[in-house]
Amino acid sequence: MASMHRRHFLKQSAAFLAGASAMFSSCSEPGRVRPNILMVVSDDQSYPHAGAYGSKMVRTPAFDRIATEGVLFTNAFVSAPSCCPARGSILSGQQFYRLHEASMNHTVWPEEEVIIYPDEFARDDYHVGYTGKGWGPGNWEVSGRAVSPTGKAYNERKVASAPDQVSEIDYAANFEAFLDENSTGAPFCFWAGIIEPHRPFSPEIGQRNGKSLEQMEVPAFLPDTEDVRVDLADYAYEIEWYDQQLGRMLEVLEKRGQLDNTIIVVTADNGMAFPRAKGNLYDYGTRIPLVIRWGDVARGGRVVEDFVSHCDLAPTLLEAAGLRVPGEMTGISLMYQLESREEGVVDASRDAVVMGIERHLPGSRPDGAGYPSRAIRTRDYLYIRNFAPERNPVGDHPGISWPEGDPVGGFGDTDGGRSKTEIFRRRTEDPDRYQLAFGLRPGEELYRISDDPFQMKNLAEDSALAEVKHALASRLVDYLWNTRDPRLVDKGEP
Repeated sequence: MASMHRRHFLKQSAAFLAGASAMFSSCSEPGRVRPNILMVVSDDQSYPHAGAYGSKMVRTPAFDRIATEGVLFTNAFVSAPSCCPARGSILSGQQFYRLHEASMNHTVWPEEEVIIYPDEFARDDYHVGYTGKGWGPGNWEVSGRAVSPTGKAYNERKVASAPDQVSEIDYAANFEAFLDENSTGAPFCFWAGIIEPHRPFSPEIGQRNGKSLEQMEVPAFLPDTEDVRVDLADYAYEIEWYDQQLGRMLEVLEKRGQLDNTIIVVTADNGMAFPRAKGNLYDYGTRIPLVIRWGDVARGGRVVEDFVSHCDLAPTLLEAAGLRVPGEMTGISLMYQLESREEGVVDASRDAVVMGIERHLPGSRPDGAGYPSRAIRTRDYLYIRNFAPERNPVGDHPGISWPEGDPVGGFGDTDGGRSKTEIFRRRTEDPDRYQLAFGLRPGEELYRISDDPFQMKNLAEDSALAEVKHALASRLVDYLWNTRDPRLVDKGEP
């Protein structure tokens, strides 16, 4: 069975790299349907933190509405759990390691051409723009681009009284301003880059707005303490703030009669900014919410369990609009899942995703060194290959300097906050969680999902699973070779 899956995986990746992805008619074909595109990307939100996934700690009526009227994906994963590479993968339909300088955070958009879907829609005379956070954090201007990879910015309209530490950008009002500027009536392609729930959080903002600490769902890799629950309540509040903006965007589309001819994609760039989540290849860093609505094309109320990646979004949008899917794209269109009337496992061949990371923050280790890792996630297992296990996966710790904003004073690849501080303070009484959050990791990691949904017990040295580990490692390497990962092909940094 493992060899059969491996052959399918190789065939699938090689076919797309050879340009065997579906090709469609030119943009001049008469009668071609040109749907509007609304991509909504929250900043640092993990699966399952939306009401449609059963979470009780957040109220997300807008997201839940889209799930009811569209398709909810339960196994959606990033290409990389870090802002720049994750957003680059959404835009390009490619694995992050193929994006040159943009494969890492806080870098530049590459001068070498990378095909991205907003540019393709602009060439098809779409009205293109964004609000909030587009591609970033990074410098796209040095590449010679006239506008951001997400299009022209619309950030002028502000919230009259935004809560502390919540962005003052009025995403919904800027979306409306973008639509008002579309004097030709062309179809539109808009990116709403929601900055929430990115840290920092206003202390106790969740409780001050009615969030109950008892309702917080504490993942097992975090200590179940009051400080952690307060932190989660603040995070949950910011998700709810963003969901209100999402609801207003839906109202704008309804008011203009454009809801059903708009493909609405709602996802997150990576997981929540907590220890062992964002910047890590475990589920709370890589598994993200995803829902897609498209009028009558995608029958609503379905839950799809197929494994999908951020890389699949760009080819999906291009195929939906009848545009050519470039052979460079490693992602595979989700149109089959959207047009299907089935739910659960719709395409059994979608049984795995590959992801990885090179470097999250440039200053976490000397000389800007990263922590290169790759992973493959199946329904049953998560296998991780760490290429530099001698380095600290979350950055070095120079000592307890207690700088403002991060009392831990190190481990920079984990954002400062209550939970990070709590784990550090409890390092003597709870050494296991301290090690999971901040300790060194071996060259290989293997986790059995059914027994260990939070990936806390590494089984890589379990002799009973040697065959499983070997099969996953081989499958991962085959995919990386076929997608020309510089970490393998060039034996070095991308």
